Amino acid sequence: MKTEIIRKTIGLDHPTVRKVIEIAENLMEKNIVLNIETLYNVAKKELKIPRKGLLFIIHYLIDKKVLIEGSKFSKDTVLLNRFRKKIYKFILSNPGVHFSYLRKKSISGKSISSGKLIWHLGMLIKFNYVKKVKVGNYSIFLPFKMEENLGKLYFLMRDPIIFQILKLMIKKKLLIKSEIYKEVNEKREIVYYRINNLMDYEILIANPESEKQLIINPNVKKFLSKILKSSKLKKE
Repeated sequence: MKTEIIRKTIGLDHPTVRKVIEIAENLMEKNIVLNIETLYNVAKKELKIPRKGLLFIIHYLIDKKVLIEGSKFSKDTVLLNRFRKKIYKFILSNPGVHFSYLRKKSISGKSISSGKLIWHLGMLIKFNYVKKVKVGNYSIFLPFKMEENLGKLYFLMRDPIIFQILKLMIKKKLLIKSEIYKEVNEKREIVYYRINNLMDYEILIANPESEKQLIINPNVKKFLSKILKSSKLKKE
């Protein structure tokens, strides 16, 4: 098999690529951490393909985070752990959750230790299933492919007051702070604090035609509408 052919047709479903993954997983099943040199030598003997082609496949799998040197897992086998799989599914269904909430709720509503959760999250992050994003003092977790701005909105809108404010802004289009306060059943300072937060994150911005009026940033409006319709949003 020529290297040029492999380069043109490469993909995770390519038969030779799958064979290299299988060889790597067989090595790791013996409780051996993945060593690229060992993988190369075993795969070269079993597959009998040109050196350049095999090296290209191995580096392709490393670049795609399907295999990671020094690990005992592949991207497929890392989800065989039932706790890790539940954590991942929970993040898929609840994007933008922060660490404390995730620790209490991710395993069938039962709390798990911080150390155990950190370990499993680290594995999910390492294999590009999940990513960690900072929002203020919080670390939130998103599915790897989700846009960060969308994940931050999911997180912010779990606050019931922010949820009310943004739902109101979607409906009314533009309002001044005092009008928002009158519509939200909370103390003025609490409402104003949330409004200022939303302005800091540029979710709410001043109306170009009147600085006193606030509008939803057009760049995030489509995301907000999507979130408001989503069953994934669960307020804490």
